[in-house]
Amino acid sequence: MKKIPKKMYFLYSTREKYPTFRVDLTELFSKGIVKKGHAIDWHMQRIEEGEAAVEVVNDNERVFIGSKSASSRLFSKVKNQLLGFFHDIRLFKIIKNNHYDFIQVRDKVFAGLIGRLAAKKSGVPFYYWMSFPYPEADLYRAKDFSTHFSWFMRVFYWFRGKISSFILYKLVLPKADFIFVQSDKMLQDVQKHGISEHKMMPVPMGISLSTLENYTSEPVEEERLLGKKVLIYLGTMVRIRRIDFLLDMLSEILESMPDTVLLLVGDAPSKDMAFLKKRAEQLGILENVIFTGFVPMEKGWSYILRSDVCLSPFRPSPILDSTSPTKVVEYLALGKPVVANTHPDQSKVLQESGAGYAVEYTARAFSEACIKILNDPKLGQAMGENGIKYVRDCRTYEVLSQRLELQYQSLLEK
Repeated sequence: MKKIPKKMYFLYSTREKYPTFRVDLTELFSKGIVKKGHAIDWHMQRIEEGEAAVEVVNDNERVFIGSKSASSRLFSKVKNQLLGFFHDIRLFKIIKNNHYDFIQVRDKVFAGLIGRLAAKKSGVPFYYWMSFPYPEADLYRAKDFSTHFSWFMRVFYWFRGKISSFILYKLVLPKADFIFVQSDKMLQDVQKHGISEHKMMPVPMGISLSTLENYTSEPVEEERLLGKKVLIYLGTMVRIRRIDFLLDMLSEILESMPDTVLLLVGDAPSKDMAFLKKRAEQLGILENVIFTGFVPMEKGWSYILRSDVCLSPFRPSPILDSTSPTKVVEYLALGKPVVANTHPDQSKVLQESGAGYAVEYTARAFSEACIKILNDPKLGQAMGENGIKYVRDCRTYEVLSQRLELQYQSLLEK
């Protein structure tokens, strides 16, 4: 007989602001862990102006909310940093006054140090949740001369990166009882700092099964798509993402498949959108590119259902390599074959699922992979079916939440 986990009560401090709509918090915890009868006290700062407060969300959730100043001036930004600092200090009192089973801090280096010390004093386990390498990101910004930071900001990022790196990798993670990371690649990166892989667990991004089951929309049927082979990219179009290489990809595909169109579903500042349209015009393919602008999520999914191949370019970066993109998972959940570039998590998903190709981040590699799928509808259909099964077995938040609950229970039993 399967053992029923005991009900847990824990504190979760996160750098996300309140209220948060981040899915790996709402789906994994509020709709996952809490729905199983466990209780969480959240520790966050306000997203908008307001005083400190304690808000009861439901019988099993309440939030210790830090205050925030209103203005966007430099003085107020500094003030809000100080308010956040003092809110982190309150962790000592919050932990002392409540009988938690464990303390968990997400992505907050200083709060991680406070949480670890307070947990030790209270005699309860301390877990750290690392979803992004913030110290490395600061150090990368400091030396990335492709951006237009002032020397003052570069020094600031360098200094903050060095300090936060020391605190995280020397004082917090080595003493943490367990560490949750975003991906296998992040586990490997953290391991290089002398942290044992046996006290880490990857928890990647996923998708809500209930959201998919309640999704009732049909594929978009528009005149401009009739009789066309449809490629789709859904996401931000900001220039820094270098989506323009998809236009070069389309130009190559059109040489052998002139009935192909590229759907670009998403938005960006007008200057960035104008750049993409100008590039399409220069290539002579503007009539084969459809810009939808921003659309609601369900409309975006309807466009995906109408497509033949879904595209997930994720610009290679030493900072982004350890992340877990959700785009591929959404595509697979809707039963579509995917062409993505080689990225640790994207490559892992496509290799394990057999639902697409992970190729080099070049127009030629993307065009060749797309043509293979477009020329073989049965292959595309099989990939789509593989993707649906893989997501349901491995990447729904219902599955991930169950794994997480069992991991917590195993840790507490030890």
